[in-house]
Amino acid sequence: MPALLRLIAAPAVLLAAQALFVDPAVARDDEAQLWILPTAKIPLNPDLAVIAESGIRYSESADGLAQIFARASLQVKVADDLSFALGYGHFQNYKAHRRSGTEERAFQQLNWAMGKTAGGEWSSRTRLEERMFSGSDRVEFRFRERIGFRGKPIGNSGIRPDFSGELLLNLNRTGSGQSAGINSIRGKAGLSAPLAEHLDISLAYMGLYVPRSGEDRMLHIAITGMTYHF
Repeated sequence: MPALLRLIAAPAVLLAAQALFVDPAVARDDEAQLWILPTAKIPLNPDLAVIAESGIRYSESADGLAQIFARASLQVKVADDLSFALGYGHFQNYKAHRRSGTEERAFQQLNWAMGKTAGGEWSSRTRLEERMFSGSDRVEFRFRERIGFRGKPIGNSGIRPDFSGELLLNLNRTGSGQSAGINSIRGKAGLSAPLAEHLDISLAYMGLYVPRSGEDRMLHIAITGMTYHF
């Protein structure tokens, strides 16, 4: 593996291990969640595409439905292995079957196809988010860096393994009381496969670790993703 990839891949493996296997004695507040994430990719020309995303999240702490969101971005190819995107999302949060607030989120993103090595494809996603919550007149800034690895198809099937590690950083103090610094650490392991000519499906487990001043949190998340390519 080239030195640059080793430099980037090593922290990704560490982040995934921390999120998936963090000591339960440290992350005492555990919770199970279910995320359903459909996505559509619409090419406008060879260098320009619209990506439409939506999601439904269920959690124990919300007693069922926790969040519904819709997000769209415009992605432009700036080099053979690099693309830039501008996007916006609307999030509605729920607790005990009632809406508890909304979030408006703008973001800017760089996607880098880092190349093939170790039997698969490496990728990087770098994102800056501006988050605006209902009931607050301040903007919260968050930086995210994700490293992903997608393996070759297993045998003669179209099933491919997917792994990723992601670090999220608060750039200023949040309305919920988190200080600037680590927002959360995520590690994901899953499988993806073509379901039809233009439709892919994925199933994954994500461990999401949230450090807090009191009791840390550990979320165990089952994710079902569907991506339609026009």
